[in-house]
Amino acid sequence: MEKAKHKPFGNLLMGIRFSSLLKLIIKNGISLKPVYILRFFALLPTSLISELFMIIEIIKYRRKADQTVIEKPPVFIIGHWRSGTTFLHQLVFLDKQFTAPTFVQTVIPEHFIFSTKYWVPVLEKMVPKKRPMDDVEMKPEVPMEDEWALFKLGAPTPFRKIFFPSRKFRFYGGTGEYIPEGKDLVKWKKIFLRFLKKITFLTKKRIILKNPFHTPRIAILAEMFPGAKFIHIVRHPYKIVPSTINMWNIVSGENAFKSGWVAPTVGETANVINDFWESVEENRKTLSELCFTEVRYEDLEKDPVGEIKRMYKDLGLIFTSDFKNEITMFMAAKKNYKKNSFNLSQEEMGIITEKLRNYILRYRY
Repeated sequence: MEKAKHKPFGNLLMGIRFSSLLKLIIKNGISLKPVYILRFFALLPTSLISELFMIIEIIKYRRKADQTVIEKPPVFIIGHWRSGTTFLHQLVFLDKQFTAPTFVQTVIPEHFIFSTKYWVPVLEKMVPKKRPMDDVEMKPEVPMEDEWALFKLGAPTPFRKIFFPSRKFRFYGGTGEYIPEGKDLVKWKKIFLRFLKKITFLTKKRIILKNPFHTPRIAILAEMFPGAKFIHIVRHPYKIVPSTINMWNIVSGENAFKSGWVAPTVGETANVINDFWESVEENRKTLSELCFTEVRYEDLEKDPVGEIKRMYKDLGLIFTSDFKNEITMFMAAKKNYKKNSFNLSQEEMGIITEKLRNYILRYRY
């Protein structure tokens, strides 16, 4: 499988508080090599500023934000990484009835109510215009995956293994790793709910979230937010597998604080796709009517208006002519977007086909 070229990004822990960063380093360790030491020191200025800004936000906004009521349950876009979750999130974010965590809010989740106006110009200068693994635009106001914010806020998540890899405890495990239990679950719920309340406090809109990490968490999310809606997106596994391997290699390579990263194999990645899918198949049966729909990426790309309109009908959401026009303009602006291209060997395709046979049959791949 060929490797894709990429440009350096910025460390994904930019904006984390110093005390939180220090706890992570003490708990997980750091390799004493120049590249890792430099990453730590590069985060110090923004982490120290975040300590101050968080205190200010707590004084000015914490009580009001905590008292905010999330009246309409969120809509969750789920599916394996590289299956088109970002594309779908960008499209639905065009609907004015929705809001979503933005890039800047996931960078500074502990104090974005107070400090967004100060951070936007910083991000515009420091962060590359596009993601390192593809050509998706990175602007402060674009919708972003919330797992990044949850990790910075101290929520239990396997995302930690990207920053602190280990040959013994590898990142790509079973679905159980994504589902907190006991005290960890209580902590995870508290952190997640506070984060969503802050967004609701600012926007007063219904939230739509895109997060592949949430894919195995349907039961937890449905219990937290009765009436929550789920959109499951799938894509041909020949596209997902190599793109996922490329993504995680890049993300860990640019963000890790210690050595030990082991690239996922084609077989391991296919297993995770299958585990995610089986989890969705099991949990969708427990959801009420108008709470679940799914779409193939290939169909969405071919007819975004038609597919989103169908999904809205499945979920009991209102599809407006203004939203239709927004989608049309968005697609026109993205007509020259270039997707990554990977070449799989016959052996690799055989492995994927064997491990995902039922998935391939179900979605007509």
